[in-house]
Amino acid sequence: MTDVIDGQWVNRQWRDQFLLSRDMRTPGERQHFFTQVRRGVFVAVVRGVYVPSERWSQMDTDERYLMRVRATAMWAASELVFSHHSAVALWRLPWIGGWPSRVHVTSALARGGRSNATLSRHTVGVPTLLEHIDGLTVTTLARTVVDIARTSGFAKAVAVADAALRRTAHPLTGLPRSWLTHDDLLTELDVAASRQGTAKIRAVIDFADPNADRPGESLSRVNMYTMHLPAPQIQERITGASGKVWLVDFFWPACKLVGEFDGKAKYTDPVFLRGRTPEIALLDEKAREDDIRAAGYRLSRWGWDVARSPIRLRDHLVAAGLR
Repeated sequence: MTDVIDGQWVNRQWRDQFLLSRDMRTPGERQHFFTQVRRGVFVAVVRGVYVPSERWSQMDTDERYLMRVRATAMWAASELVFSHHSAVALWRLPWIGGWPSRVHVTSALARGGRSNATLSRHTVGVPTLLEHIDGLTVTTLARTVVDIARTSGFAKAVAVADAALRRTAHPLTGLPRSWLTHDDLLTELDVAASRQGTAKIRAVIDFADPNADRPGESLSRVNMYTMHLPAPQIQERITGASGKVWLVDFFWPACKLVGEFDGKAKYTDPVFLRGRTPEIALLDEKAREDDIRAAGYRLSRWGWDVARSPIRLRDHLVAAGLR
């Protein structure tokens, strides 16, 4: 089911995926349900909110955390304002590493309530500007980036900021349209200037680049910076021997070196596949690489194992010819 709220389509179908124990009125109904829970037919996402175990087992970690956010909204007695990591999940921004065990919300200064095993409450005051995603209230894209930059590590925050800025040119269907800029992030920082972490947040904003296409590229950029490597051009167009123009992740023109972050998404994500099978995508990528090399460029690929290690990434690029 979808509704229109403030001119935006809101998907409410996700609510039908949950079963709430408080909705079971008779003792017999409750007894039958909890017998099924003990048998493993249903799993608790948060206390009192369940989904079928078969559905839960099919979800990846990103989907499971998003379900935990939604389940918390179903469980709560009043409307919540989701923020920090939970806003990242609702905005479908990338998160490097494991999701937190708790759902994050922002509350009023004086009466925000306490954190517990389910909720992490940030009693810093509810922002004036808010957004709605799938019927849930969430901090704006700019506020989400600033909150994450304040509370998380540099690399994780940069990955979120890169993706948020990229939304201006590459919007996602079903989410509020945004035209986020660096200036918007700096304005949001000024709004919260009285709180700690201003220098840290500004560093994330200054480093963020909307051209970064994937979180693995963002992490690679951070670790290149950490190891004092020459800054690459990002998502640069180069011409292969065939005359075709190729878009590459990283490019160092001084040594004609092309760098490619080669995450598994290139061979599994429908956005990358564009109707191709993974096998065809692999062959296409090989032909692309041959064409680039034939034009006189060096080309180096790496995956998550190298991207996560500043030293390994430095050694990998130096061995490939980076000066």
